[in-house]
Amino acid sequence: MAATDETRTPEERAEAAARDLADRGRPVTARAVRNAAGVRMTIAAAVAKAWKDAEAEDEADPVPPVPEDVAARVGAIWADAYRAALAVVSPERDRLAEEVGTLREDAEALTGTVAELEDERDRLAADLETVRQAASEAGSRAEVAERETREVEARATAVEAERDRLADQVTALIERVPALQKGKQ
Repeated sequence: MAATDETRTPEERAEAAARDLADRGRPVTARAVRNAAGVRMTIAAAVAKAWKDAEAEDEADPVPPVPEDVAARVGAIWADAYRAALAVVSPERDRLAEEVGTLREDAEALTGTVAELEDERDRLAADLETVRQAASEAGSRAEVAERETREVEARATAVEAERDRLADQVTALIERVPALQKGKQ
């Protein structure tokens, strides 16, 4: 059973990080080990130095080239493994490619719908502004009409008052006419 990061010592985590860095072809430096393992710089520096020292010793014993028959077998194994992986992955890859195509079509359709809705929103906003302006103008005209109506009503009241005053004068004059006629007789 493999030890988890919580049960391994900082040194074990640093060594594992150094192996991982080397396996991935990245340089094994104290900073890289510290970042990968999350250990103190002193531990990371010691592990990086030990790794470099081990690499230097390994370089003293040159590794011979891979024999042709081994390279051919490795090539055949690799080709078989690649084809097998491709056969397993291809249906899923094709399904995902089709799904991506469908999603792209859906996204394009939704983008078109959004553009149409934005155009309609803009048109409705312009219509709303036109209606607001018309309402404002109608309100202004209504205020003018109301003011004119008050003025006409005030003039009508004044005319009625003048009419009543004149009617009273006419009545008074008519009442005086018989008395004047008696006085002339």
